[in-house]
Amino acid sequence: MKEIMLNKFNHYSESFKSSIGLVGLTIIIFITFFILNIFYGPDKNAEKKIAEQKVILEKANELIETLPRGVLTVYKSNKGKKLSADEYKIVCNNTKIITQRAIMGANITNSKAFNLYTANGGTTGKYSVNWNDDISKCFAKFTIKPLEGTSESVTVEGEALGFLKTSIDTRVYFIKNF
Repeated sequence: MKEIMLNKFNHYSESFKSSIGLVGLTIIIFITFFILNIFYGPDKNAEKKIAEQKVILEKANELIETLPRGVLTVYKSNKGKKLSADEYKIVCNNTKIITQRAIMGANITNSKAFNLYTANGGTTGKYSVNWNDDISKCFAKFTIKPLEGTSESVTVEGEALGFLKTSIDTRVYFIKNF
């Protein structure tokens, strides 16, 4: 029976066989994506999650706008305003920039970072500011670019204890990394 079917199929022209193969492949791809869409399709709660994120972002922006311009700290200081624990978390989560002053201050305690930073003209690479929920602290991290022709870079990380509020955004102003 198999041989009879194969013989009948061999009587068709090559272009017809190719067309059948293409149609079969298209159907297989369509069915595959249909099944994947059923199990891994769009998130049913996506709109709800987006609305919740917008509310949180609006609340954070409102709080940040009420803060005074200048230095914001998490320790008692004569300079600037001391942030509450909630303000500290919100400012940390909405800060993405590290000031030059914070980078220089953090490099003073790390001679390898300081030497590389001054040798390459004060340029940094990647940097990030992240909130650690486990210990309720904000951490700033930056990488100093390697000198041209070398691949050795230095990463400096420490607790962000001070921020600078400008008219546009907030920036890390003081990093404790010792």
